[in-house]
Amino acid sequence: MKRFFSILLDIRHSDEEVRQRGRNIAIIGLALFVINVLIAVSIVISFPELIVLLIPTGFGAALYIAIIGMTRMGYVDLAGWLTVVVSLIGTISATIFHPDRPVAVFIIVPLVLAATILRFRDVIVVTVAVLIGLVSIAFLAESAIISLPLPDFLVTTSMLVSFVAVISFVQSAGNEKLYHRLQAALQQTRQAATQLQLMNEELDRRVEAQTEALQEALRELEDRAVAQSRLLAEVIAQRDVIRDLSVPVLPVGKQALVMPLVGTIDRDRLTLTQEQALAQIEQQRVRWLILDVTGVPVIDTEVAAGMMQLVQSVRLLGAEVALVGVRPEVAQTMVSLGIELPISHVFSDLAGAVEWVGRQLVTR
Repeated sequence: MKRFFSILLDIRHSDEEVRQRGRNIAIIGLALFVINVLIAVSIVISFPELIVLLIPTGFGAALYIAIIGMTRMGYVDLAGWLTVVVSLIGTISATIFHPDRPVAVFIIVPLVLAATILRFRDVIVVTVAVLIGLVSIAFLAESAIISLPLPDFLVTTSMLVSFVAVISFVQSAGNEKLYHRLQAALQQTRQAATQLQLMNEELDRRVEAQTEALQEALRELEDRAVAQSRLLAEVIAQRDVIRDLSVPVLPVGKQALVMPLVGTIDRDRLTLTQEQALAQIEQQRVRWLILDVTGVPVIDTEVAAGMMQLVQSVRLLGAEVALVGVRPEVAQTMVSLGIELPISHVFSDLAGAVEWVGRQLVTR
């Protein structure tokens, strides 16, 4: 049933006000169709003597089906006028051809229908048509309709029609004003929705632009991080090279190494000196290590202790240590501090040490 009414009220028109009137026409047409069907069934069952009335009843049912079809196709004004005209003609015809029944009172039905399914200006036209219909009824079947004199009949019915017309005018005008207000509100809502959509699109563009900027900044930061990591690795490698160069170990012949030390010796450099000397002695299998301290400005107790450890380690590897270049001021400092190195071979210059070590290697 819900699907049936959904199809019935599906009016193919772009104007919402026209679609609403079309829905009214479809509902009224369906109701009148059902009434005609019920009348036909009643005639067949209860009034077989009135079987001839099945013809107009069937025609009316078919007509209302056609009106519903026209309404759904979008011909709302045409379907509305057809409904009102059929109602007006039917009422006038029934009054004239059946004067023994009080059908004339239904002359206001077209006016009520017009207020529901036609525009406001059309209601005025229908009101004039109803008044013309009343005059026609009065002059064509006046004596058989009612015992009132013609002027009294016209005044009474005209007052009734006027009363219903006023109500119909008010209803139709109110519906149109309400429709226009709703249309204005709908237009404002659409404009607001359009503006909101534009704002959302602008916001989306800004967000997209900011996102792209952030992504670009992130890529730049990543590139910088990669460059910094690469630079840091290069710095570390260079530092290692510089560290190795700060404690060089140079071969003199096949059985001797010279390690010249320059500058202040701290704990880290002392440790590196020990590591470099022992590693080279082990790799090259030498018998002498010439330790040149000509460029060392100060030998304190910490440096002396480190050198003692170096001498002992070298001897454990089967080599001897010769000390070269102890300057007078360094010697005085060592004596004043009570530092005595366990080195028996001390030379004033490197050339003398190399020459003496060479003779020792030859004699052995």
